[in-house]
Amino acid sequence: MEGQGYPSKPRLLHWYDQNARPLPWRKNPEPWPVLLSEFILQQTRMEVGIEYWKRMIKRFPTVHDMSISSLEEVMLLWQGCGYYARARNLYKLSTVIASRDPPIIPSDPKELEKLPGIGPYTSAAISSISFGIPVAVVDGNVKRVYSRLNAIENPTPPEVQKWANVCLEEKRPGDWNQAIMELGATVCTARAPKCGECPISSTCKAKLTENPTKYPAPKRRKSKKINGHALVISSPEGVVLSQRDGPQLGGLWGVPITEDPNGLQELCSDYKIGSPERVGEIHHAFSHRDFHIQVWKIDVLKGGISSASVPISRLDQRILEAAGCVEI
Repeated sequence: MEGQGYPSKPRLLHWYDQNARPLPWRKNPEPWPVLLSEFILQQTRMEVGIEYWKRMIKRFPTVHDMSISSLEEVMLLWQGCGYYARARNLYKLSTVIASRDPPIIPSDPKELEKLPGIGPYTSAAISSISFGIPVAVVDGNVKRVYSRLNAIENPTPPEVQKWANVCLEEKRPGDWNQAIMELGATVCTARAPKCGECPISSTCKAKLTENPTKYPAPKRRKSKKINGHALVISSPEGVVLSQRDGPQLGGLWGVPITEDPNGLQELCSDYKIGSPERVGEIHHAFSHRDFHIQVWKIDVLKGGISSASVPISRLDQRILEAAGCVEI
């Protein structure tokens, strides 16, 4: 790729060797710990993700251990981590691997991509980090490093992938991939890049501009506003919860909710209750949906279950908090 800037391999790898964060899966980068970390970190900040990784690896030290558990147990441990399709795919992946002979995680990135929840980035990360396969990763951090080195505001995915392929240090592919991602995560950050600490800043075109953060150009998030109602039916036995379906919260349990701003009466009719009391309002944002929920509560004599006994989403936790029905 003529005319483009590339990071110095010796400098970046030396920097990584000296400054890499001591992440627990890096000590012994076996396929299962690395795979688990990649699933968790897809949509979760590192400081939060580490705690979930520790929780999951303690309960499921091998892929086999997860395969012989239940989806509900996996979801319960995942509770609060968000983007629950990851947990459903992770459990399904474990059962697929367990059904094979031999029951091992494949090293070939193409074979990895056939597994639930694994795309090109995750397959490249596992293949290179755990198996030393020379394949380049591209994530948001890699895109940002490329964009700034070359002062390109809107790089295309094929363009970034081609650059990453050319950059790849084939003798240390796992370390190289992690080095570029580490640089983007800790130094070449989105909002406040530490250009003075960057080991490859001498070849960075964005550093020569007045505002390096304009590379790459930020994307505006478009969200749909949902105005709805949540109904908390409480008794001495617990609260009325049911298992949700759908791609976002499927497999979790939650209180009755309607996304219809005029749907409270119908919701009450469905559950055969009278007039509930309004106890609060919550705002909760998902990736492309902003919920504005009016929370209503009614006390009944019997029915319901303990909210601590099943996996529930952060949205439902907040609803129960507003109604004073949280169990620890």
